[in-house]
Amino acid sequence: MRIRFAIALASWAIAGTAAAQVSAPLISEPLGLDAKYATTMITVDLPPNATQPATTVGTPGHRHPGSTYAFVVTGEVVNRLGDQPEKRFKAGEAWSETPKQAHYIVNASASEPARIVVVLVTPKAAPITEPLHH
Repeated sequence: MRIRFAIALASWAIAGTAAAQVSAPLISEPLGLDAKYATTMITVDLPPNATQPATTVGTPGHRHPGSTYAFVVTGEVVNRLGDQPEKRFKAGEAWSETPKQAHYIVNASASEPARIVVVLVTPKAAPITEPLHH
């Protein structure tokens, strides 16, 4: 039940739109070094973004309760962590997020989808994604 809720929440919060598709966890298991934490791996597919030039300004954000690592498999995304400047990440590039760090992301392309693989290390009882409330 927790995983299904977390995926539904992540689907809405990660891309700020219901069109983002978050996979069922590819891996979801206790962290070997500390059983109080879980490791979850998901894919996130971001559809083409009609709003150009692509920006995270005005995009609903989210955060994760633990450490997060993201890798762009295909396409390109515009990413912003907290109050830092926006940054573009292309296929083959990655970033990390600290626990509870505000995060905003959109697809950079108007015509091509983007796919990212995300690994989250979170407290076992916590949802993997929390929307930011304005």
